[in-house]
Amino acid sequence: MYLTGYADNESGRSCLIGNPQCSDECIYANILDDINLGIIGMDMEEKEVFFQNKLAIDIFKNTIKPKDYSALASMLLPDIEDPAAAGNASKTFRYGKKFIRYTIYRISERYRWIYVSDITEKVRLDSIAEAVNTMNNLGYIFSGIRHELGNPINSIKTTMTVLENNIHTYSRETVLEYVNRMLRDVNRVEYLLNDLKTFGMFENPEIRDVHMPSFMNNFLSMVKEDFAGNRIRIKTFFRPEVGWGCIDPRALQQVMLNILTNASDALASRESPEVLISMFRMNGRIIIKIRDNGCGIPEDQKKHLFKPFSTTKTKGTGLGLVIVKKMLTKMAGNMEIDSSEGIGTVVTLNLPGGRDGIS
Repeated sequence: MYLTGYADNESGRSCLIGNPQCSDECIYANILDDINLGIIGMDMEEKEVFFQNKLAIDIFKNTIKPKDYSALASMLLPDIEDPAAAGNASKTFRYGKKFIRYTIYRISERYRWIYVSDITEKVRLDSIAEAVNTMNNLGYIFSGIRHELGNPINSIKTTMTVLENNIHTYSRETVLEYVNRMLRDVNRVEYLLNDLKTFGMFENPEIRDVHMPSFMNNFLSMVKEDFAGNRIRIKTFFRPEVGWGCIDPRALQQVMLNILTNASDALASRESPEVLISMFRMNGRIIIKIRDNGCGIPEDQKKHLFKPFSTTKTKGTGLGLVIVKKMLTKMAGNMEIDSSEGIGTVVTLNLPGGRDGIS
């Protein structure tokens, strides 16, 4: 096999891999032809395929002839407005019954290497693993719900049985004590059901451009009074270039409320309790940091942060951070938690930038 287009002294082109001039069969072509990766070399100026190894030909053989530049370019470079100026890119698409992943490497203004892989089997195995993981998670969640509902329901049942058997002998004060005990358990059930409602509330988020400083100022105006009542000071620092984010404002409000509620709980009984909220733009995305000087998270609890029904709070359900993570994922965002026991916690939110994004 020859690397046509690699070396052509009359046209001024030289070998794209090695320095020696190519005058006969190319050793590099023989090596590339035997590896388990489809490789395509494209000349963007001449609009030709100067190299295509055997695997790259086999992957597309049902619909594309070997070295068909137009067909390969239309399939692999459809979203690049100016192929001659495009940088590296990696994408996955469905090709008949196959799933193809390819990466474009820009080696000069003129030439592109495209590495192509048939990942059909990997996608199939990943789908099976995801399905198994989903079923395991559902089993874990249902087990948690059964436990969280079972405890107060059993308590209510026991309390009512005792009250029923002694209704004519207990004093009015004792009866009220038992009734209040049942109401506390009912409230516990309502609290859990409300968390479960929130869990599915934003399955279809309404993503839109939102001016982030305005959003944050409006949100803080709603919570500052409650925090001030608990002697918690909220400080803010928003960099001027923050601008717009692409989010669901309802979901982000719920996320912020959950994080600040956790911060408030962590700040109980602390001297000079304080929360610092900073916001800036980095690489076209919105970064929000919520820092508190609370009690921090014990080391053995960190690995359980995002597990449903795992909580150290006496009144918590352990669904808060699970809900937060789900909402952020729906908005193409993520979060990180860095905490030191006795020092405090920093929660970092990473969200997509909006219409006037500055990289």
